[in-house]
Amino acid sequence: MKNFFTSIDKQFNGFIVNLLIAGSLLLVFSVLIVWSDFVLRLVIGLAFLIAAWLSFYVSYKLYHFKQKIKDFLPRIK
Repeated sequence: MKNFFTSIDKQFNGFIVNLLIAGSLLLVFSVLIVWSDFVLRLVIGLAFLIAAWLSFYVSYKLYHFKQKIKDFLPRIK
């Protein structure tokens, strides 16, 4: 049972890191896209900004879910 929760913890860590990296890249790309052809690329930049925001939001929620799981583990033992 302990190995199960350890593997889940590692998977959540990897997922959170991947979401943060993807969100950071999308944020940088959105700024770079908006600076060129402003009117045409504004929509694409906003789409990237929204995707970056969603990525950060999901990683934030997963982090809190992970903390709740860690708080729950001592109660099981």
